[in-house]
Amino acid sequence: MGTLRAAQARYPGDPDLAQMIAELRRRSPRFEELWREGRSSPWRAATKTINHPELGPIALDCDTLLLPDTNQTVLVYSTEPGTAEAAALDLLRVTGLQSLAP
Repeated sequence: MGTLRAAQARYPGDPDLAQMIAELRRRSPRFEELWREGRSSPWRAATKTINHPELGPIALDCDTLLLPDTNQTVLVYSTEPGTAEAAALDLLRVTGLQSLAP
């Protein structure tokens, strides 16, 4: 939410951004509730769970690297070595888009 608020503050005249925010507020009561709370700090790190169709949920650390002069954000997904999540990522590196089902 905070990142979206920061984008709105940085680009107040962007019609596409304004339309997206308006649509989210109209369609999602939870989004509207969070938007009205007014939090504005962007997140820097979080845990994200990817639901892979064949491997199931894979919990990953997600960190952001902000490059404000270029207006870019790089997302870095990682996991601790030796964990089930690391093994799942290793498997995905090898199999790519191949189906794991017979």
